Amino acid sequence: MEPAKSDRRIRKTQTLFRKTLTRLLLEKDLKDISVSSLTQIADVNRGTFYLHYKDIYDLFEQIESEALADFARIITEYRRRDVMAWQDIMLDLFKYIEGNADIFMAILKTKESTFLSKVIEMNRPKSPNEWRQMFPTGTEKYYEYYYAFFTSGCIEMVRSWFIKGMPESAEQMAALAEKLMTNCVRDLP
Repeated sequence: MEPAKSDRRIRKTQTLFRKTLTRLLLEKDLKDISVSSLTQIADVNRGTFYLHYKDIYDLFEQIESEALADFARIITEYRRRDVMAWQDIMLDLFKYIEGNADIFMAILKTKESTFLSKVIEMNRPKSPNEWRQMFPTGTEKYYEYYYAFFTSGCIEMVRSWFIKGMPESAEQMAALAEKLMTNCVRDLP
């Protein structure tokens, strides 16, 4: 019985550290956040922090890794299908981002973050069949250009949504992204 309590306490402590760091990242750069300031705000001693993390960067990397794993789960679900369902993918991703807005704002604001490049690489088609599935009307020699165009556009769309304070719902953003992607894919050279 004791290990279950301990596991729950560990999870609660780690969640507290993640939330505190996320909140601090909205105010300061990652390099300007110390373990002392984080633990003082979280009201947990430094020794407890070091039981779970090497340093602030380790905690940040774990936050990024969790978000990346969640993204991968969503995208993998759709990759198993024969046809790319842009609106469904975009809706699930925008809902996830909307539900975790504080984390994504912190990640996008952090200069040291490699999250976006990891998302882009993680989703890059791995085989000719995956490329054709993603860009069925496109020309093979341009696949990399299409991918660069779409991923950059989606990333900037999310950034703009955050900058504006997320006035549109995840559903509205997914519908807009789907229309843009569908129209572009239909007319690929």
